[in-house]
Amino acid sequence: MTTTTVSLQSSFRRNAPRLAQPIGRAVAHLVASVAAWMRPRQESPAEAASRLRSLANRYEGRQPGFAADLRAAADRHLADSER
Repeated sequence: MTTTTVSLQSSFRRNAPRLAQPIGRAVAHLVASVAAWMRPRQESPAEAASRLRSLANRYEGRQPGFAADLRAAADRHLADSER
């Protein structure tokens, strides 16, 4: 039975490489910019009412009562936003 011992001499780095911090800041800024760009914007009351009316048009032939309820909701939404 033989044993072998290996001794490694090295010093551990206590700080990051010179460019690590600026690169990290740049990547964080890029990620934040992309996240802000992908965030959905707030819909205006007129756009929401238009979307409800489009949905009502799809239900008109099969469920006219439900379509009428959707149109009434769109009208109420517009009236509430004008106050």
